[in-house]
Amino acid sequence: MKESVIVVYERPELNDPIFIEGLPGIGLVGKLAAEHLINELKAKKFADLYSPHFLHQVLIKKDSTVDLMKNEFYYWKSPDEEHRDLIIITGDTQVPPTDSYGHFEVVGKMLEFVEQFGTREIITMGGYQVPELQGEPRVLGSVTHLELKEKYKGYDIVFREDEGGAIVGAAGLLLGIGKLKGMKGICLLGESLGYIVDAKAAKAVLNVVAKILNLEIDMTALDERAKETEEILRKVQEMQRAMLEQQIPTVERGEEDRGYI
Repeated sequence: MKESVIVVYERPELNDPIFIEGLPGIGLVGKLAAEHLINELKAKKFADLYSPHFLHQVLIKKDSTVDLMKNEFYYWKSPDEEHRDLIIITGDTQVPPTDSYGHFEVVGKMLEFVEQFGTREIITMGGYQVPELQGEPRVLGSVTHLELKEKYKGYDIVFREDEGGAIVGAAGLLLGIGKLKGMKGICLLGESLGYIVDAKAAKAVLNVVAKILNLEIDMTALDERAKETEEILRKVQEMQRAMLEQQIPTVERGEEDRGYI
């Protein structure tokens, strides 16, 4: 295998599908959101993407058989005319950060594939690492075209005004390369500490996606995982406070030390 390949199991007829990406990244935010969307919509897998740019390993399953690492394409056909059809991609991995060529090759292959089904619009999902969280995680947005900022006003999206940031990996490149192909899109990043599986940030992102798509998504399963996230964060914060108290002497102890000197 010299380049990425897509193994297709079915070629569905889709109505103006929106392409939604949720691959592993910071806090696994995008992957969690995409998998929950797939499960709730009962989307159907129709293709797998394999790439020599993925890590050189296989995944061992519960029955001791192995599988190559891959990305998976799913489709959902709307039962009514109020909603457009969807193509959703998630998977085991992304290309390693140091392989720029690999990122461009894999993302280019994805876009070539979804173009065949008439895709003109993209939504990418991921996490945005912050040093600390204050309240509920915000959802930060970036768009391919200025008019989309106006379109998505009132969707609880924070559009940052500062310049110079970057979106690494498929979440950014899909929009950048897609824009060259005449596609429009938005990237939604949920604030996350980044070092835990962050279902709370995933829920925040998916809530925005559900509003954009005008879909009712049951968040019960994600709520349960979000509670686990909160409990982990609470324990981490307690550990950090305990470490801080050990490292910083109290004022009283400081006064005693000066008296002794």
